[in-house]
Amino acid sequence: MWTNDDALKQLAVRGFHGIPLTGSPGHSGMILLTRAWDEPFRDQVVIRGADEATACRVQIVDGVDVPRRKDCVWYSAGTVVEVADEITFHLPHPGNPHAPRSVIAVPDTLALPPGVRADVHA
Repeated sequence: MWTNDDALKQLAVRGFHGIPLTGSPGHSGMILLTRAWDEPFRDQVVIRGADEATACRVQIVDGVDVPRRKDCVWYSAGTVVEVADEITFHLPHPGNPHAPRSVIAVPDTLALPPGVRADVHA
């Protein structure tokens, strides 16, 4: 069974780089970890606490990395350990034919990295 430290080490080994984000008044800070792939994909993990983490893969549209243009093709939410396990061992490399590519609807209750919210066009 992994610990939170083990999960963070696995994310680092798998190419994630983290930055702390300070919270606004009345809101706690978080850690944002990102892993870039060849365009048009980027993986992101947001850690708000040991029991509150979110991960997503976003598709960058037209090579422009502007937050309002990002769309989620995959997401996971849970503890740090659960999310790290999902994104490092179960989400296929973007070049894999089984990797998600279609934009998906994201629940409004899901906490995504800052600026990432899927606009699903039906």
